Amino acid sequence: MSANLAGDVTMRYVDLRPQASGGGVPVLLLHGFGTDFSMNWRAAGWAQALEAAGLRVIGPDLRGHGTSDKPADSASYLPEHFVADLLAMLDELGVDKVDVVGYSMGSRLAWELALTAPERVGRVVLGGFGPKNAFAGADLSDPGSGDAPFDLVYRTVAALPGNDAAALAACARGQASRPFDADPPLTGIPLLLVSGAGDTLAEGAAELAERCGGTHVEVPGRDHANAVSSRLFRQAVLDFLAD
Repeated sequence: MSANLAGDVTMRYVDLRPQASGGGVPVLLLHGFGTDFSMNWRAAGWAQALEAAGLRVIGPDLRGHGTSDKPADSASYLPEHFVADLLAMLDELGVDKVDVVGYSMGSRLAWELALTAPERVGRVVLGGFGPKNAFAGADLSDPGSGDAPFDLVYRTVAALPGNDAAALAACARGQASRPFDADPPLTGIPLLLVSGAGDTLAEGAAELAERCGGTHVEVPGRDHANAVSSRLFRQAVLDFLAD
């Protein structure tokens, strides 16, 4: 693990370089809310699959998650701070351009990164993501207290070992204070959206892909919690990155 100091928050990440390079640009993997690189990507076979394809993998634990710092104020979790972390990390590594694969919250941040610094991004994959408000119906002054889809997500991840419930609540409030806006659309960058057929948090993914001139792949029999581990999902991404 390496450490990157962005402002007063340390973000830790892994940089996995294959023994035999396939010649592609590095792949930046951005995990979802309440998980980390190891849980979201390594455990689901992504790091191994990308390395087997000869691709360098850069995998941060986003602020508030995993082994990175976990500030408790919501202002620390505005999308622009996450983007600044990622750009500082790429600068530290001397990486000019990456293909970005996000899942859930990581997809929102992949979108923000591509809009903010399109010259640093080759291709973008948005997994488990759509244009709807992920926090709809949730009382973020007391996340997890209700029955909204986000409440269920929060209760699940807040109970995981190593997670800081207060930091996750602050992260949710910071993200919600900058609602996702599909305007302007993400155009001019090859885009793939992938979502489970039962993923209610990714509703509208196909329409968002069409609006941006991208492609949408639906994973049968999967929902928001388990689509990321689908072989179909991984293969769709490998094919897209190799195209």
